[in-house]
Amino acid sequence: MDRLRPAVLAFLIAAFITLPLAESVFQIPIQVSDSLQAIVIGAKYSSFWSLLTDSSRFSSTTFRPMRYAQTRWLLNAAAATGTTYNSAFRGAHVALLVLLVLLFLLAIRVRTWTALAAFTVVFPALIGIHTFVAMLQEAFPINHFAEVGVCALAVFVLAQYQPRWFFPVIACVLLAFALSVIESGALVWVVAICCGAAGMRGITRSTVVATTLLVMAYLLARHALEIASPGVGGHGSGFGGTFYSPEELKQRFGAHPLGFMVYNVAGGLASLLFSEPRQGVYGLVNAWNTGVAHPVLWINLASSLVMTALIVWYGARHLRRGRAAWTDADRMFVVACAVMIVNAALTAAYIKDEIISVGGLFYAVAAFIAVRALLDTIPQRGLIASALIALLLTTDAGLWAFRAAGNHYLLRYDAFKTRNDWVEVLRADKRDDWPADPQELAITRRIRDEVILRRVASPSFMPRWADRYWVE
Repeated sequence: MDRLRPAVLAFLIAAFITLPLAESVFQIPIQVSDSLQAIVIGAKYSSFWSLLTDSSRFSSTTFRPMRYAQTRWLLNAAAATGTTYNSAFRGAHVALLVLLVLLFLLAIRVRTWTALAAFTVVFPALIGIHTFVAMLQEAFPINHFAEVGVCALAVFVLAQYQPRWFFPVIACVLLAFALSVIESGALVWVVAICCGAAGMRGITRSTVVATTLLVMAYLLARHALEIASPGVGGHGSGFGGTFYSPEELKQRFGAHPLGFMVYNVAGGLASLLFSEPRQGVYGLVNAWNTGVAHPVLWINLASSLVMTALIVWYGARHLRRGRAAWTDADRMFVVACAVMIVNAALTAAYIKDEIISVGGLFYAVAAFIAVRALLDTIPQRGLIASALIALLLTTDAGLWAFRAAGNHYLLRYDAFKTRNDWVEVLRADKRDDWPADPQELAITRRIRDEVILRRVASPSFMPRWADRYWVE
């Protein structure tokens, strides 16, 4: 019973913060940019298998057949239940948000009052880190980056239990699914490998071998389908204080991309640890050049510096004992740090906040372990030192909570912009741009009508100071 009470309170705190956030996520309509085309394609196919087969050849740089398969499933679910397309697709986004939070709770296992205190400090960091809201703003019909995060955390949770014969099967299923929705699904394999290397008991040699063979098969399939990864210039990205278009990146770095790739990897890791840069652009550089720095820059930097300092403190104090003396918490910490580093390496070609979203989840795991360890030392410290620690953690938690509150502003503003995007679709004065296919036209008109009828908050009714404190 004593162990259950902190866990229940942690669940209630998480629910109190997550449910309003889920409502803000649900308010964002289906996006035009990355969603409409996939929905139309999913609806056109007469069978699931033909869609799955053909979608593997839709692109020369991506292999994402389950994007279209899941889209078709949700279309069928909306038809079977009589619900709106917006409710079906945005409901899936909300479900993934809830799964992420539940799996995070399972991963950190709040069983003591000290752990509960650490949780109250770290949970705002999980929600408030910029990679988390970037993941929630994802424009795909189903949030693929959130799906990868769910699969990665699920493998991490499995690794904490005594091994069972079906663990390799579950790990392979999760990995196969993640790889079929987006390339960063390879992080599920990275989590499995890191857990095995760190000695977490749930990941045995059979799981490591099975998942490795699956990744090799995936790479062979991409090669057979002649699918290549996009290089420098495949997407826009920042450098220094400027964001460059794909064409500008090719012109500037295409001939000698190595330096730019090193910059991106270092920037990806720095973004996780210090909330700088964002999309490859350093706000500090712009602040230096212009002499103007919005408060959001200092709030994000200060909150991240304190939390990252605690992570460094834990690593320096606990990992020097050697692998043989590591505790379960030490192994979890090592895995979390390794995942952050590898995730940063995936930004070699270009940096996007959502690409390092899995690293953001594991940043919160490492932070929880570090904060809990710091709180465990309080009984051995004097009154003044304990008071200073309490003041430091309370202040930092307040900064992260403020960042987390800003997610509502960002999501509501995103909902307003997305709704306005649909005003330009099927305009009466531009009938030449309307789809010629009757089925495509019907689906587009239905989604547009649903979106236009949704009530969203106008920025005119939002705080005028919000941009300076929440938008970087």
